[in-house]
Amino acid sequence: MEEVLRIAIIGDFNFAYNSHNATNQALQHVEKVLDQPLNFYWLNEKECCEQNEDFYENYDGVIIAPGPYRQPFYFNSIISKLLEKDVPVLGTGDCFRLLVETYFTQKGFDLSREKIISDNLIDGNQFTGITLEKLSDEFSKLYLTKGNVEYSSSRYSILPQYSDVLAEGFEIGARNQYFDPEILKSKEHAFFLFTMFCPQVLSTSDMPHPIFTYFIKNVRRIFDIKATAS
Repeated sequence: MEEVLRIAIIGDFNFAYNSHNATNQALQHVEKVLDQPLNFYWLNEKECCEQNEDFYENYDGVIIAPGPYRQPFYFNSIISKLLEKDVPVLGTGDCFRLLVETYFTQKGFDLSREKIISDNLIDGNQFTGITLEKLSDEFSKLYLTKGNVEYSSSRYSILPQYSDVLAEGFEIGARNQYFDPEILKSKEHAFFLFTMFCPQVLSTSDMPHPIFTYFIKNVRRIFDIKATAS
């Protein structure tokens, strides 16, 4: 039997939010199709920061769920720490903005004086469609069997000059029809992937979303590398 992979989901779980339920379901879809046992656990952002350093070693993969977040200020520390660790990370939805803000803060930008990324341009918890364009080779292959339309309850705009700075540390895997980055993948981390949209809401039992499948495959790959090295 395959080893069970432990996945931490960071966020304030609320059964009333479609994206939260969809996160659980997307993992179940991948578990079934890949025949890869998964155990996943929801932890809020405060719990993650209050636990010791071993927290990041106790899980084989980490998902940062869409918001809303009760205490978003914890995420600067969480994201900074995850960038230093070798645990695979997938973030979807609202946390995209938190990643961008953390990255530019580390670059020495003063976010109180420079508006790097806009506030959410979508009102409330409604979902709207976006079209992925200018996909990188890596993500073009990933989307071969799926259309380029995704759904999101968060959309942010980034000025072109800041998008160029972002590209220094991240591969821009795809942009939307407004030319804003929709997929960011760290150039230095083993697997650190964030999407502005919520791929989980389009996952089905017959066809798990390729982003979630890609994430779990990499969790397994890195798990095996660590097991071989130990």
